[in-house]
Amino acid sequence: MSEIRMATTPAEPGPPRRRRRVLQPRAVATIALAWVLLWDRVTWGNVVNGVLVGLLVTYAFPLPSIEFQGRLRPHRVLLLIAHFLLDLVGASWQVMRLAFGRRSPRNAVIEVQLRSRSDFYLTLTAELVALVPGSVVVDARRSTSVLYLHLLDVEKQGGIQAQRAHVLAVERRVVRALGSREEIAALEAGGPGAVTPHPASGARGAHDHPESTEAPGHDDTTDRDGEERP
Repeated sequence: MSEIRMATTPAEPGPPRRRRRVLQPRAVATIALAWVLLWDRVTWGNVVNGVLVGLLVTYAFPLPSIEFQGRLRPHRVLLLIAHFLLDLVGASWQVMRLAFGRRSPRNAVIEVQLRSRSDFYLTLTAELVALVPGSVVVDARRSTSVLYLHLLDVEKQGGIQAQRAHVLAVERRVVRALGSREEIAALEAGGPGAVTPHPASGARGAHDHPESTEAPGHDDTTDRDGEERP
């Protein structure tokens, strides 16, 4: 089983996103619900303790705020779900054939630069990609909106470039289903960092850099600054 790594230069990080210590009712309610489920008994004591634990956790470890200024488009949401189900069925069939076949798969670890700088779209895109058999999100960089994916049998799935285009297509469907008109227009304009969560985010794009493929067992041939090593 061979491995391939694709190295590209990610976009430069934008300004740090501060985590403010404010009341987060939904996070507190979720933690309280999980606490009650862990105790397997609904009592006033468990509910109160769950709320207190939720307040403590959200204050000590505040979650980053997620900006969402889009709107739900039901027909495009249905289209997004339909594409996901098709990908799920097709990938499951390919994995089943690979499991019962004799051919040794050629796997790959690739880097995909998303065009959106929104944590919300980044999370949805990563979840939709990771739920499909044969692809695993090994890392997600919210500072640069970059996903690192491990792909199973990349040659059978159409090649590395096809898989990178597939991830970007998933991102496009997510933004079209949930984004605002401005976000959709910015996405169609193209380029990393085209869609920002709000005007004040100051996200910066990055020019395309040449990609390099390494042989199995070798180190990446491209540094982080885009300069090739001898």
